[in-house]
Amino acid sequence: MDSLSPGSRVSFYDSTGRLVGGVVESTIRMANGMQVVRVKCDSGSSITLPAAGLFQG
Repeated sequence: MDSLSPGSRVSFYDSTGRLVGGVVESTIRMANGMQVVRVKCDSGSSITLPAAGLFQG
């Protein structure tokens, strides 16, 4: 998911299996190549996740 950029709309499943929506706040690429994304959830909270766990749209 290299096309993620701040402002992109994304979704992910939380630990209870609920679909959570939000907007990308920032991204970084770790030394090992993994892309990590900070997401501002629709609920108002923020979370940092690996990009591979996100759905775009």
